[in-house]
Amino acid sequence: MLNPRQMDRRGFTLIEIVIAVAIVAIFAAALSPMVFKHLDEAKITRAKNETETISSAVLGYYKDTGRWPFTNADGPSGNVIDRVISATTVPTTAGPGAGSGAANWGNYGNVKMLGDYLYYNNPDDDSTADGTNASQAGQDWSTTGTMAWKGPYDGDYQFTDPWGNAYVINSYFFPGGHYTGTVRHKVLVLSAGPDGQWQTPFNGNVTEDIMGDDIGTVVTVR
Repeated sequence: MLNPRQMDRRGFTLIEIVIAVAIVAIFAAALSPMVFKHLDEAKITRAKNETETISSAVLGYYKDTGRWPFTNADGPSGNVIDRVISATTVPTTAGPGAGSGAANWGNYGNVKMLGDYLYYNNPDDDSTADGTNASQAGQDWSTTGTMAWKGPYDGDYQFTDPWGNAYVINSYFFPGGHYTGTVRHKVLVLSAGPDGQWQTPFNGNVTEDIMGDDIGTVVTVR
């Protein structure tokens, strides 16, 4: 007969280990949907907060320079930029139930990096991607006096939403921008959301409302 000390040294039997693993697996299976749900909700909250931060940065840029981010020529001048993007990874497809012209968020018109306005003082097209030559006299915003660029207005030149895609602004509809129609439009900072597809309309004849799982903030244009 084994004495108590010998029994203590036997460890677990194979059956006991299998039962313990099965119990852990059952708990993991029950908890996984809840964990993933909270992770998804956290990403959505982060995206919403970031669109609001970008909107505030754009308003700060306008307050200081007196222009919205749609220029690309010396002076700076011009209003030919239709979309500004926070990164080069821009979704290009419309999702199920998309509004009119939704794919335009990913492929319409002339595009420029948002960081050229908010991170580098590069509203024209003379500077390189890293902002070199952004201080050329008479070609970028002055950094002193009235109507001066006081950035950076954001912490990075390029940044993405929680799913690795760019935020996009429909700068086509900024006052003084490229759009010349009569329909009232909303300027949005928009993420394509968890599915990486656009549902929100982008059409000169349709007023924008955020649709589907797109996530965005209205830039309060005055």
